[in-house]
Amino acid sequence: MLCAIMVLDNSCTVVQVFSKGRKSVKSIVASASEVATEDMCQERFIHAEHVQEVRRNVLSGKEAARIAELFSVLSDPTRLQVVHALLSAPAGELCVCDLACSLGRDDTTISHQLRVLRNQHVVTMRKVGRVVYYRLVDEHIRQLLMMGMVHTHEIFNNSGVPVSSVMPAVSVVPEQEAEVSA
Repeated sequence: MLCAIMVLDNSCTVVQVFSKGRKSVKSIVASASEVATEDMCQERFIHAEHVQEVRRNVLSGKEAARIAELFSVLSDPTRLQVVHALLSAPAGELCVCDLACSLGRDDTTISHQLRVLRNQHVVTMRKVGRVVYYRLVDEHIRQLLMMGMVHTHEIFNNSGVPVSSVMPAVSVVPEQEAEVSA
């Protein structure tokens, strides 16, 4: 694959991607007014070796959709509270009743959210008589939640470099968070 870039009248950029036979595969046209200049290179230069490496390792559309679906499931605040509660559970699992009571929600709401999480393989369940227990599927889900929590609690200095994290453990005590940000 080859890439050709043409700038027309400093107001329009055309990028054409060619296959080996020089057949145009894709053309992208953008006007200068459509693109915020602070978010892009001020000088247009394609690093062919970088482009080739990225293309060799590009995430397939199917894989991207599966990962996006996982993040979509985790984008609901109630589901994240459920996942966090399961992460914090002393035995690593909680029954629906305990989850509902702990989160101040009704059993029906929690049961629905657990069903969504189970359908996306985020949690698994086991039944003991009439009691249903849920736990996180695996360590990956636990790590994903922990990384998200650490990321959202990072404190940055003026240059955008993380100075420290207010999250040394699983959860942050609100008083500690207020002291650190003060």
